Amino acid sequence: MSSPCTLTLDDGTHYDLSPLGSAQSDYIAQVGETSYNLNICRGVVGELHAVEDPDTVGGYVRKDQGDFVLGRVHTNLTLSPMTNEPMYVITDGSPCPLNPDARASTAIRFICSPSDFNAGKPLLVATLPPQDPCHFYFEWRSHVACPTNPKSSLESGHYIAFGAILAIAILTWFGGHTLYNRFYLGRRGSAQFPLFHIPRPKISLPTFKSRSNGNGQGSSGGPKWGSWRRRSQRSGNGYTSIRADENDEEEGFAGRFSLDDDELDADAEDLTGVNETNAWSNQAATNGSAGVNGEAGAGAGAGKGKNVGVHQGLVDI
Repeated sequence: MSSPCTLTLDDGTHYDLSPLGSAQSDYIAQVGETSYNLNICRGVVGELHAVEDPDTVGGYVRKDQGDFVLGRVHTNLTLSPMTNEPMYVITDGSPCPLNPDARASTAIRFICSPSDFNAGKPLLVATLPPQDPCHFYFEWRSHVACPTNPKSSLESGHYIAFGAILAIAILTWFGGHTLYNRFYLGRRGSAQFPLFHIPRPKISLPTFKSRSNGNGQGSSGGPKWGSWRRRSQRSGNGYTSIRADENDEEEGFAGRFSLDDDELDADAEDLTGVNETNAWSNQAATNGSAGVNGEAGAGAGAGKGKNVGVHQGLVDI
């Protein structure tokens, strides 16, 4: 059993006009000074005058001698034979003016109009007979009159609608963030667009560190090229301007060319071990030999003078 005010075709196409039933007010089609009051799948809401069974009235026209009933309400829909669109037909209205045996009737053809998001309203397109009409024809454009497609088409339609809504949401989010970044944060270029940045993994290559012995040399005993280069850049003259490292301030060149305490003691013992008397005698012998022998003595004295030159210097001091 079908629901009230609905129509289902053999291919699964479904129409549902029940949302057009209004409990607040009637729909009015105004033609000149005449107002046609209608409601769908329920009785009219307006107050009626001199009408039998007002609760069953589906439409009426206001007149001085009494309201003219356009038809009695029901909940059945039919299909238009020419356009295959749903129709709402109400019959058993007031007696026709020219033929009291006939009753007034009204047919409303609904037209699918997706652009009309409201309920729409009826529009009178024809009346019969032209004088003192008794049969009325209306058209009603509304998005409610659009059919519900068969199951397969329904699913695809849902996917399209969902995709459209998702695309609108993404564009709204993207545009809003872009405007915020540009005008509020003052960003320019690609920084103003809310782009996703995918972090890239950092790959670190293994490093080999050599042990240092504190003298600028590695474990192999060779010099460090970094320190060698720094020294060369500071000097600017190659090997002759090499300076000692900071660690060589105390153990630098002074330490390398100084004598140890043991060596100084040994030299002192050698110098003090020589008899001062022998030194004077040797000196006198040398001078005497030089005076007697002449040039030969001078040569010999010069030869012996080389051996005592160091001691002589110490004695003179």
